[in-house]
Amino acid sequence: MKVTTEQKETCIVDLHIELPPERFQSEWAEVGNEYRRLVAIPGFRKGKAPLSAIERKYGQEMEQEVTRKLIDGAVREAFTEQKLVPIQSPNVRDVKLEGDRSLRFTATIVTRPPLNLPEYKGLEISVEKKEVSDADVEQFLEGLRGDLADFTTVEGKAVAMGDFAILDYEGSIEGKGLAETYPDLQPTYAGRKNFWLKLEEDRPIPGFAAGLVGMKAGETRDVSVTFPTEFGEEKLRGYKVVYKATLHEVKERVLPALDDAFADKLSPGSTLEKIRTQVRERLQANSEQNFASAVRGEVVKLLLSKVTVDTPSSMVQQESATILKEIIRENQQRGVSEEEIRGHQEELLGAAHQSAGDKVKLNFILGEIVSKEGIGVSREELAWRITSMAEHYRMAPQKLIKELQKHGAIHGIEEEIALGKALDTVVSHAKVNGEEPKNPIVHSKENHSHEEPHVHGPGCGHDHH
Repeated sequence: MKVTTEQKETCIVDLHIELPPERFQSEWAEVGNEYRRLVAIPGFRKGKAPLSAIERKYGQEMEQEVTRKLIDGAVREAFTEQKLVPIQSPNVRDVKLEGDRSLRFTATIVTRPPLNLPEYKGLEISVEKKEVSDADVEQFLEGLRGDLADFTTVEGKAVAMGDFAILDYEGSIEGKGLAETYPDLQPTYAGRKNFWLKLEEDRPIPGFAAGLVGMKAGETRDVSVTFPTEFGEEKLRGYKVVYKATLHEVKERVLPALDDAFADKLSPGSTLEKIRTQVRERLQANSEQNFASAVRGEVVKLLLSKVTVDTPSSMVQQESATILKEIIRENQQRGVSEEEIRGHQEELLGAAHQSAGDKVKLNFILGEIVSKEGIGVSREELAWRITSMAEHYRMAPQKLIKELQKHGAIHGIEEEIALGKALDTVVSHAKVNGEEPKNPIVHSKENHSHEEPHVHGPGCGHDHH
């Protein structure tokens, strides 16, 4: 085997690998024997068919399998020879199987960049912790009252700001309907039938609610609206739109009394005092969860500020693409149009790139902590994570395991768990608002089993190949 290395950038190396014909022929014979043992060929007993008959029927599949096995073996061999410890699966390209069965290909390897690990235990951070007040409880209860409110029709009332109206409206620009001009425009902007609207300033259409004030049921009115030049829906920016509105009813929201009858509606058999207690407990749990999340975020910021490291561009680009897809998906779920998303493409790309760079950098830092702390991942932890993933994807765990094994993704899940445990370790040792950590997580390298699945890292003492 011939290996030529080419340093592409910091932590990225191209391995140009050539295998002689003898390697292919040896592997071909082994794969052929395996096929002979497993497959059935008409006219021959299982396991007795000549190799030539098997090659005629399964030659293409055999060639693909032999090539894959040769590449996998040669890459591992090159790691040992070149003393490389990759941090992700190599990217194999330019695979060429010559007529004499010699094999050439290039494998791009990403290795861990050198970094000076700072003191990560005892980080001092400040995070505001919000205490739940009586006012918070009452505000939450008011929201629950709103959920159970009744709406009654108010006869003869002129609609005012804050009222609820049921109306039809249709927008047009210079006499041409918005729905006809822009078929993909959101109905809220183009026009709706029997639409419930709470009259509020600039919602959902700037100036529309104010133009309805004073109307009575059965009345029709034209309301002119000029959209701001920075309005969210790009198609309407700066345009003057006339909405023909017909008011059907004016509704008044009637809130239920805050008493035991109200509590019984929320939870049969309950009392207002019990509901107040439950609300306080829920708000307190949310507050503690938000505090814990904020602590974790501040620890991450401080860690990132303490380390300078060159992150491989390929990893940042790959992570940027993943984050960008997630940002777009979240915006689409919020109802943001594709056109508006495209209008902010550069801004979204910049945000995704920054987040990706920070994430890759953080993973390098946590990877060093994994090695230093001797953090392992038990079979139980791996099984729990895969079971949770299976529930999320609504798949049988065994089926998901097969898919993960097929794509070589098990190690990535182990790594994700280990990095999370490393961050837990740092957070547990942090001094928050001047207080000493109460129950810091301590790992023992002596208890790090070499028999259980774990994340490999420099210094873990295992054979990485």
